[in-house]
Amino acid sequence: MISEEYKKLIEDQMLAWNSIMQDSNLLVQLAHQKNWEQLLALHEKRDARLRDFFNDALTQDLVEQVQSDLEIIKKQDAEIVQMVKNNQSELSAEAQQLQLMKERIKIYISADKNKL
Repeated sequence: MISEEYKKLIEDQMLAWNSIMQDSNLLVQLAHQKNWEQLLALHEKRDARLRDFFNDALTQDLVEQVQSDLEIIKKQDAEIVQMVKNNQSELSAEAQQLQLMKERIKIYISADKNKL
C-alpha cells in the first residue's frame, strides 16, 4: 500500500510538472505572437523551475510521463528557436528595405535641389 506521504509527493511533483508544461506551451504561443520580451522572461523562469524539479528524486510513478513530456519540450524549444531565426531574417529584410528607401529619398531630394 502507498503511504500518504508518497501520495503527497506524487501529487506535488505532478502539479510542479504540469506547471512546467503549461509554461512550455505558453512559450510557443508567445513565439507565435512575436512577444519576445515575455518569452525571454518566461523561458528563464521555466528553466529555473526545470532545474529545481530535477534537483529532487523523481517518483517512479512520473518517470514515463516526464520522459514523454521532455520530448515535447525539446520539439517546442526547437520550434521556438526556428521562429526566432525566422523573425531575425524578417527584421533584417525589413531593415534593408528601410535603408533602400532612405537612399531613394536622399536621391530624390538631391535631384530636386539640382533642378532649382
